[in-house]
Amino acid sequence: MTKYNYKLVSLSILLIYVSVFFIFGDNSYILIHDNMDSSLSWYKALIQSGMIFSQSNEIISSFMSAHRVGFASELDVILWLNYFFEQYTAYAINQVLIRLVAFLGMFSLLNRYIFNEENIRYSYFIALLYSILPFWSPGGLSVAGLPMITYILLNIRGGINTKRDWMGLILFPLYSSFVLSMVFYIVFAGFVWIYDIYKRTVTTKFTIALFLFGIIYLIINYRLLEGFLFEADFTPHRVEFFSDGTGLIGALMKSAQLFILGQYHASSLHIIFLPFVGVVFLLNIFSKSRDRLLIGLFLLNICISLWYGFYGYEGIRSIINASGVKLASLSLTRFYFLSPFIWYILFALSVKWFFAKYGLKYKFHIVNTLIGLTVLLLFFKSDFINEYRKNGITYKQFYSERLFKEVASFIGKKQSEYKVVSIGIHPSISQHNGFHTLDGYLTLYPLEYKHKFRRIIKDELSKNEKLRNYYDNWGSRVYVFIDEIGKNYLRNKNEVYPITISLNTRALKEMGGEYVFSSYFIVNAKKNNMELLKKFKSKDSAWDIYLYKL
Repeated sequence: MTKYNYKLVSLSILLIYVSVFFIFGDNSYILIHDNMDSSLSWYKALIQSGMIFSQSNEIISSFMSAHRVGFASELDVILWLNYFFEQYTAYAINQVLIRLVAFLGMFSLLNRYIFNEENIRYSYFIALLYSILPFWSPGGLSVAGLPMITYILLNIRGGINTKRDWMGLILFPLYSSFVLSMVFYIVFAGFVWIYDIYKRTVTTKFTIALFLFGIIYLIINYRLLEGFLFEADFTPHRVEFFSDGTGLIGALMKSAQLFILGQYHASSLHIIFLPFVGVVFLLNIFSKSRDRLLIGLFLLNICISLWYGFYGYEGIRSIINASGVKLASLSLTRFYFLSPFIWYILFALSVKWFFAKYGLKYKFHIVNTLIGLTVLLLFFKSDFINEYRKNGITYKQFYSERLFKEVASFIGKKQSEYKVVSIGIHPSISQHNGFHTLDGYLTLYPLEYKHKFRRIIKDELSKNEKLRNYYDNWGSRVYVFIDEIGKNYLRNKNEVYPITISLNTRALKEMGGEYVFSSYFIVNAKKNNMELLKKFKSKDSAWDIYLYKL
């Protein structure tokens, strides 16, 4: 095959991967957890509020009466995709863009810094593998773009940079998350800079690039920065983040799980080529011609895994919990967002070392088989197939726009004139359909609001220790939790059953609540001062909705 054919095959497979978003449209199966149940509704609520450029302390009344600071920065590319396009279209475009950048970035990095022209096929094939990982799309380029930004910084460090590199360096922060991955990436880039200082090889350009990169992120995240450094206008609910921690065995198992299987939000799916990389790593250790970068990156992934596992170790958690609310509320384990990038660079380095060291007749077949099997695994683990197997709920069925239009029409008032809560469905569904909600999922909101809302669900939490711990010691999901339902809000409408509840509806009314959307029939509605108005059904919806009025 020629270089052109390798490119054609790789891009064709990538095109097939992303084509489902356009072939099936809003009948696609896309990620629900931490996506349709949250991130997508955050963008929509902010845009509909008209408060994109508002002060951080201003209130978005439609969404838990939360402060503007809890939503996306006005310098966020994904926000503006959602502003200019319909929500599903914006999601599909984002999927295509991050995967193109992942492919181009990894190919450029491997082609210039790892493989020679003879093995250019593996620059294409490994770039393909990386580009079809099940990236957590709300993160933008936070994981998908790591090869590209590494390529840019290495060019600047090596003095072979162009104007395009500097432009990429400046624009990259607009399409990635500082708090998810890039603050941790900058830490490691800083170690490289310190190493260069030690070796007396550091350049002015590389120094300027790193500081400029960090400063741009601080500018983009000025809202969070001012709240963290200068005290926000409210006490955030994150001060009540608390964990008892795990024992030694639990910490080791969690470390091993990350090392072997990866993490949900930063999935690497490297398990097929992990044994190959592991063997090459061991051979390197006992070889005279060692690849120090390969050894170093492998050990780095071990350290990241141990840090991830032992950060939750009971001894360390007790220190963190006692250190102060700011440290306890930070997610300092997120070095794992770098792991997918490291694993695929390790695979490339292992392939290069294997080819250079051994003249095995079937060495190409071995590597090609690993790549082929990984492609199959990545397709099987794509969001589309995974959500179909796991939940069987499409984008259209999840948000149920037609059904909720009927609900809004039946209520007959402007949606801004009343507040609703949901039982048995994610509040993001109501938010997506324009209702103003008292419940929701948000990573930053006032602690006072959490305590007020708790009065509504106090009796239900007292019945279920897992739900009580989930709300009291985390609480980013401000849901009307019901003991009989638990945390699984994705039951098919044919699987639901009547429920009995114990809610403080007086507290709910005091907060402005007027209607309840429930996917369950409530047996003791009258006892809870709730009146069933109507049941709504639609073949396009994953839910039947019982509309109750307080």
